[in-house]
Amino acid sequence: MAVVGVATLSLGTRAPAQDSRQGEQWAVAPGTVFDLPGAWALTRGAGVVVAVIDSGTRLDHPDLAKNIWTNFGEVPGNGKDDDGNGYVDDVHGVDLTTQRKTQNLTDGAGHGTHVAGIIAAARNGRGVVGVAPEARIMTVKVLDADGAGNMGAVADGIGYAAANGARIINLSLGGPFRDKWLAAAVKKANAADVLIIASAGNEGISIDRKPFYPASFPSPNVIGVAATAPNSGRQMPDFSNYGKLTVPIAAPGEEVLSTSKTGGYEYKSGTSMAAPHATGVAALMAAVRPDASAAELRAMMLQAATRASLPVGAGYLDAARSVVQAMNGSSYDGAQRPAVRVLLATRNKRGIVAQIAGIGNVQAIRRYRVTLGGRVVGVKRRGSPFTVRIRSRRGGTLKVEGLDRRGGVLASATRRVVAVRKRKGNVKRGRHVGSSVRIG
Repeated sequence: MAVVGVATLSLGTRAPAQDSRQGEQWAVAPGTVFDLPGAWALTRGAGVVVAVIDSGTRLDHPDLAKNIWTNFGEVPGNGKDDDGNGYVDDVHGVDLTTQRKTQNLTDGAGHGTHVAGIIAAARNGRGVVGVAPEARIMTVKVLDADGAGNMGAVADGIGYAAANGARIINLSLGGPFRDKWLAAAVKKANAADVLIIASAGNEGISIDRKPFYPASFPSPNVIGVAATAPNSGRQMPDFSNYGKLTVPIAAPGEEVLSTSKTGGYEYKSGTSMAAPHATGVAALMAAVRPDASAAELRAMMLQAATRASLPVGAGYLDAARSVVQAMNGSSYDGAQRPAVRVLLATRNKRGIVAQIAGIGNVQAIRRYRVTLGGRVVGVKRRGSPFTVRIRSRRGGTLKVEGLDRRGGVLASATRRVVAVRKRKGNVKRGRHVGSSVRIG
């Protein structure tokens, strides 16, 4: 693979030296249609939580350790579900390859670690750099050491990510069957305003004709991604799936250098590598537009795409134009009446956990009022979605109201509180799913 130049950046402070192997990362170089250096001049994705639903992560990798998400509601290693979300010791994520209560996030396949590095390898002067080098990686393990799993586990992983604060989900995996568990999870993620970015698959076929899920779901929160090849990123390799209707964008996916499960670095090719490039760009966009909905992020990314002769809907993913579009674009929901939704309302021995989303013109909402059995909890305006915890073992109906500055009710919603179900119940359910990495 040819080695191309790299960019330096400045956000008002002196930039660190480029990472030692950054010169081998053709996708991050100036002159490619991907245009990542331009985006870095505006944002690096600070604070955005991205769930990598995959084969696990090498958590102590020198390029990843700094950016690993932490669930501060859990006490590490005590064998308890401290935060009451139904999972024991999910400090950095959850292992859904097994029904055991404990979490083993070790990456046996190496696929998830490679994907995580593409998204958020730290800019630290060593190794490689990710598309969003200040984003946070939430590990959701659904694939075994052979890169195989079940759609039921993926569906549970989507639910876990959405309920625990992930703004964007990367799914570098898929299969040819429309699984009911996965379809329901994608729908719930849409209601929770979580964007899902999925690989298009590696059979070199049109998935308009032969679907590949989840990329083929016609949902406003799903983006399917095809792969492009070095060095300018304008050609599509033979292995990449495509589709004018179901695959809107193409991103770097061949000969991609990223983090390895060994603690080093390795090259991989596949739409598995293309999807996390788009996920990283979505994290950059979300960092500058925290109010944008999943549908808005999708729409702005597609609007910013560079038109191409490739058989995809919108064109080449353009990182810089996507970030600028996000910064300049006004929310189309902003002109609509504010609304609230209760996405989750569960009860366990520690109390009530509710996840709430504000929709539409949420700037008009000054605070929220949460009511359960006559008890009122006041909540300041927050980003969407947000979580509320109530110390009560009582069930009943939870009511949420969005209030204006005078205390008037602008919007309201209710949901019945249910007991937390046994987790990891869907691990062995659903159709087979595999990673979208090219073998050979």
